[in-house]
Amino acid sequence: MNVIIKLGGSLLAKGREIVRFLSDYAEKKAVFVIIIPGGGPFVEVIRELAERQAISDDAAHWMAVLAMHQYGFFLADGESAIPLVERTEEVRDAGHLCIVLPYKILKADDSLPHTWDVTSDTIAAFIAHKSGEQTFIKVTDVDGILDEEGSVIKQIHAKELIEKEDKGCIDAELPRFLMLNKMSCVIVNGNFLERIIDVIEGRETICTSIFHVGLRP
Repeated sequence: MNVIIKLGGSLLAKGREIVRFLSDYAEKKAVFVIIIPGGGPFVEVIRELAERQAISDDAAHWMAVLAMHQYGFFLADGESAIPLVERTEEVRDAGHLCIVLPYKILKADDSLPHTWDVTSDTIAAFIAHKSGEQTFIKVTDVDGILDEEGSVIKQIHAKELIEKEDKGCIDAELPRFLMLNKMSCVIVNGNFLERIIDVIEGRETICTSIFHVGLRP
């Protein structure tokens, strides 16, 4: 079984701990965990630069993709070496867990829009789709998407999110990409490690599931 996890840059302080935890889990359970790094503070520098200076959308896009690489190198650094891969076909040879660096994958198939609507969320969905998967897990620092009263929405249709002005903790393009490619996504708070495992193993926990018609995680 492949488990694709987008690990948000908002969890920078705990990111390495999460990676080691998932590595131990993957080895014990004999599953393949594929981690796609977010951009976090690395990409925020580029966003601020784009606001202050004249940077084309193309340049900002590729700079932001490379910011994901920086977080990936950070996550892989530590006591034990975590494999870094740059092509989806390399995943199976990387062992029970690896971190995907997306630049070459996106250069080989440059079909995503070059706008700030596309961030590491949609890129993670894109890589999951390229890998033949229908779903991925977004691990971030919040419990999920909230309703107007501040409660976690347990399940929401991607179409409803497209029409929702405030999309919460996801990028603007992700719901459309999920709809177009008939995919789903589960958002879970990585500060609670047991919740990540609950999502992987299909148990009920605090999270938000974004589903496409007929496809509920």
